[in-house]
Amino acid sequence: MKTQFWITTIAIILLIVFGQANAGEKEVSKQQVPKTVLEAFEKAYPNAKEIEFEKEIIDGKAVYEVEFKENDREYEVLYDSDGVIVQIEETLDAKALPESIVQAISKAYPKATIEDAEKVMKPDGTVIAYEVEIKSEGKKLELELDANGKILKTEQD
Repeated sequence: MKTQFWITTIAIILLIVFGQANAGEKEVSKQQVPKTVLEAFEKAYPNAKEIEFEKEIIDGKAVYEVEFKENDREYEVLYDSDGVIVQIEETLDAKALPESIVQAISKAYPKATIEDAEKVMKPDGTVIAYEVEIKSEGKKLELELDANGKILKTEQD
């Protein structure tokens, strides 16, 4: 009886924690995306494929994330409700990461292998961060680094 109580309690806690973590993102259909966002996206990325939309609330304002593939790369572009780009994420081959990023990861995690990498940019293309998934000593970690290689955030998958 006690075991069942603890299993139920732990399950409820996990649901609450993970449910709140994802509460800000919600997949939406194309019809639920404002016309201004769709027009701006279609103009900027006419060759996009495998398009998915999400609505998020950031700082109390609705933003729309468009995930898609173009020219063998994956992108996530964040638009405000007026169709203005807020942020762009582009997947990278690990070999394309700047040396400062690779060195910072090697210094902090000497046995790490880089699994995935993305660069996070302002609308003008200025890189503001890199998001890198690594595997180190049997653990999967997600790192966020600034453009100079300073590790800003670490999360375990």
